[in-house]
Amino acid sequence: MIMNRIADVFFIIAILFLFFLFKTLNFILIFDLIKFIILDRFYFFFFYINKLDFLCILLFIGAIGKSAQIGLHT
Repeated sequence: MIMNRIADVFFIIAILFLFFLFKTLNFILIFDLIKFIILDRFYFFFFYINKLDFLCILLFIGAIGKSAQIGLHT
């Protein structure tokens, strides 16, 4: 189904972005390192966005697609 493909793409992008930010996928290390990047921002489509906010948005879109919520269901 299309919503699972969309969700998979967003989850993969989120995992790659997580690895790009922290250089690890170990959640214990990630939770310890969050305090060092909490205020980091980057330029994305004419806006400055917080890196953690962007990561959360990617994970949220992936979760919506996996649970087939309104908007991504077929």
